[in-house]
Amino acid sequence: MTERQHQILEAAIDVFARYGVRKATMGDIAEQAGISRQTLYARYANKDEIMNAAMRLITDKVVGQVRAAWLEAGSISEKLDIFLDLAIVRFFEQIKQMPDSIDLLTGYGEGGPAAQHAAEAGKIDLLRGLFEPCKDRLAANGTSPQDLAEFFYQGSASFKFTAGDLEHLKALLATLKRTTLLMLGET
Repeated sequence: MTERQHQILEAAIDVFARYGVRKATMGDIAEQAGISRQTLYARYANKDEIMNAAMRLITDKVVGQVRAAWLEAGSISEKLDIFLDLAIVRFFEQIKQMPDSIDLLTGYGEGGPAAQHAAEAGKIDLLRGLFEPCKDRLAANGTSPQDLAEFFYQGSASFKFTAGDLEHLKALLATLKRTTLLMLGET
């Protein structure tokens, strides 16, 4: 990714957070990025393309931050706390204030669901790798690292949209974490 593309996507993220995906315009994004609309259109054909690329950028950042933080963590419990903090809690207040935040859950535009699925897959793969050493224990409980990773991610991600406030979110995530640790045999 070029520096210019990164600049555009960071501007788009700011604009989407301020106006919502539906109300944001290519002109708003170009202005925020400090470029002309023609330059923006030379890089991205439409708002859908920008939204999908922005989702990839955010996911790549989160996965990179989680991986880096996990290097300093010792236990699975600590690693789950890191994941939840960086991938879920950090975005909760932003999502609550963002117009049209449901677009982030379902994916926006024609290619949105596919981009959303790709973003989820990166985070699920990260969790699957964390759970892989416990595969025998999981198999004995009738599940797999992949299934538990999907369950953990989908549950935690949906809480961003359903929790009433930050305290409620943290309570839901703590219950999900305890349940996951029990399945992993990490009590």
